[in-house]
Amino acid sequence: MRLLTVDQCREVDSISCKVYGLTDEILMESAGIQSARECQQNFYPELTRGLTVIVCGPGNNGGDGLVMARHLHSMGFRNILVMLAAPKTKRSAMFKIQLKRAELHGLRIVDAFNEAKKSEQIRSATLIVDALFGIGLKSKIEGEFRSLVDQMNALKVPTVSLDCPSGLNCNTGIASEVAIKAHTTFTFGLPKPGFFTADGPSLVGKLRVLSVGYPYECLRGVATTNFVFNDKLARRYLPARKERSNKSDFGRLVVIAGSENMWGAGILAAQSAYRMGTGYVIWAANDIPVEKLELTPEVLTTSLDSDEVWDLRKINAYAIGPGLGVGDETAKIIRKLKSLKAEKVILDADAITACVKYKLFPLPKSWVVTPHAAELSRIIKVEVKQIESDRFRAALLGAEKTGCHVLLKGYRSILAYEDRCMVINAGNSALAKAGSGDVLTGMIGGLLAQGSDTLQATATAAYVHGRIADDWVRMGFDKRSLQPSDLKEGLSSMLSRITQGVVF
Repeated sequence: MRLLTVDQCREVDSISCKVYGLTDEILMESAGIQSARECQQNFYPELTRGLTVIVCGPGNNGGDGLVMARHLHSMGFRNILVMLAAPKTKRSAMFKIQLKRAELHGLRIVDAFNEAKKSEQIRSATLIVDALFGIGLKSKIEGEFRSLVDQMNALKVPTVSLDCPSGLNCNTGIASEVAIKAHTTFTFGLPKPGFFTADGPSLVGKLRVLSVGYPYECLRGVATTNFVFNDKLARRYLPARKERSNKSDFGRLVVIAGSENMWGAGILAAQSAYRMGTGYVIWAANDIPVEKLELTPEVLTTSLDSDEVWDLRKINAYAIGPGLGVGDETAKIIRKLKSLKAEKVILDADAITACVKYKLFPLPKSWVVTPHAAELSRIIKVEVKQIESDRFRAALLGAEKTGCHVLLKGYRSILAYEDRCMVINAGNSALAKAGSGDVLTGMIGGLLAQGSDTLQATATAAYVHGRIADDWVRMGFDKRSLQPSDLKEGLSSMLSRITQGVVF
């Protein structure tokens, strides 16, 4: 699914007007009508049971709220109260037009900042509509606006946000000190990147994307830099498995991982690759203890000195780094693969650190690195706090620095490639444990070995990985209790459900 940044939303508005003749007034009327209809379909009991309070800010988002109020009133819902949080000196031209129409239709309109009974009116609401700021907020919510948002959030009734929860940065997902926590968000045209990362998922609530008349060609032409990866794409990109296939049809993956006291990383990566359907998984390392092999009898083993490891005519992909160490040997492996022009390589953990330490960037474009924020910090020389303040920008900087695909792990993981970002719409804090990344490395490597390109393999594996964690929580287990080995064991069921289209 395509996503629209704030600047791209304004570009779509401009093109819609100049090229297609859809003025701001036409689009606002459409947004208000669609919001009213969606509200009627989803919140009919609340609309009929008590007071619906529509809180309108001074800009065009407030204008959307006024149109919505007018159409709800026309539908027969008479218990509508419009609360204006709109100082007269800050009202937009479109807001003034819509306010006049609302007054002519006989709607109840009060001033949120001067109305003596404001608190009593808000507390009596059965439904709140947030039309305060939308995507246009550029500063913190302060003063009387902050008090109003606090009151709205304190209510135990559904809150619907128009286009975006007020206080949420639609580009980064970072919220103001106070922001609306919506039950449902009606967004216009396309979702926004910030809905899926950082504070976004907890504030947006249920997301409804409303078509307000933007031309299809316009949306496709402008929304070209940010995307969200979901179960439909995962189902499309999982490699097909014909009944007459044999193990040679599903590739050979070399896993170079593990060292003294960290052999478990290699086991997790290798077994996860097999779970993803890889035909052959070869664990290459020096001096693997015999007792460790008893834990993974299906995995083939060999020495790093073996010619088989470096024969690109036989090996389809490489997964390197978990538990490997950051010494000269790791750097030597990466340099050798670069010199051999290996096409499908995933680097994680110690392999990423070795690239920084030994100045091995840039890497081939078709490779992928999977850093968490601290590892990316070492790559792009930016503080972790700054990375987390704009994960999309940080991932793009990482892709520019490394020269390859970058999967920035975290909530939510973001895959950057060239000038584009793909946010993975799955995962939660249950994954925040040592070993989770090792499982992901094996999963990505397994798909690469089966013929998936770097983008498809990385995004699909990251999505499946995250969905297993989401499913763990959905089934009633505590986030703290998920172990990396549970991820590996949960792969079979999740792959089956995604393939059959049975994903909750």
